[in-house]
Amino acid sequence: MFLSYFIVFLSLLLLALIYHRLALKFNIVDKPNHRSSHIHTTVRGGGILFPFAVVFWWMAFDFQHTWMIIGIVWVSAVSLLDDIYTISRKIRFAIQFLALTMAFHDLEVFSQINWVALPVLYFISLAIINGINFMDGINGVTGLYGLVFLGSMLAVNTYSQIFDQFLIRYEILAICVFLIFNLRKKALMFAGDIGSISLAYLMIYLLVQWYLNSDSWTVILFLLIYGLDTAITIFDRMRKGLKISEPHRSHLYQILANQGGYHHVNIALSYAVLQLGINFAFFIYPKTTPGPYLGLGIIVVTGLIYIGLKSFLLRKYSKIHQ
Repeated sequence: MFLSYFIVFLSLLLLALIYHRLALKFNIVDKPNHRSSHIHTTVRGGGILFPFAVVFWWMAFDFQHTWMIIGIVWVSAVSLLDDIYTISRKIRFAIQFLALTMAFHDLEVFSQINWVALPVLYFISLAIINGINFMDGINGVTGLYGLVFLGSMLAVNTYSQIFDQFLIRYEILAICVFLIFNLRKKALMFAGDIGSISLAYLMIYLLVQWYLNSDSWTVILFLLIYGLDTAITIFDRMRKGLKISEPHRSHLYQILANQGGYHHVNIALSYAVLQLGINFAFFIYPKTTPGPYLGLGIIVVTGLIYIGLKSFLLRKYSKIHQ
């Protein structure tokens, strides 16, 4: 088994090297602007490894869950095109909706969930996809957060036996290869839309699978840190009358990186460690999912801490730059 993982790792590494060379040749790069958190021109779309790992798993294990595979291929293809060109937001949302429908069909969601709840499930899933895409702004954050999510899923699987451990391990290998190029002071590659969105798609697939098995909405706490930063930032921009679709630098991680001058890798590690702590304390150690009241309490307390910290930092840095 170790040999097969090693072969997959080397295959993904070779793919990363080939893609890096091609991206430079065809100018698939991210050029920094006044809203960026980086200062160097960097290859975009390195997250192409993520859907490839899922396809490798599909081919290695008897072509299982084909509907989900078709969905991740479609959403990854349109995301890669968006990394290279500029795709209409309506087209991107339509493909994401269709891909989610394929994932839900694969999990037999439509026969297990009341049709009244389906719009909520689609809304939350689309929010997760685009929220994780918004959060992909500094070196290491997507890869480390993805490692924590998937590693925690493996830990949950030791007592629940819900997930396909090989699918998760293949994706972990892809993230490890990607981090070789991304988890550094000057990144060689960014995940791009194809990376963040395909990883989010897989996260949704696993979370819905878990929800159907446990009937507990608190499984969403596996994305608590990302979710709070995204949701509170969006609500704050809406309150100020700003467009949420426009690029900005108002996420907490952006404030820490740009105004605070903290190293990207340290910020990414902090996000990952905080999420790991939540996963361990409320899921892995007790070997169950938290109840709805405890889950709501965790969200409220963590949200208040987030708001307090962000407000403090904004006041601090505004005084410094006055």
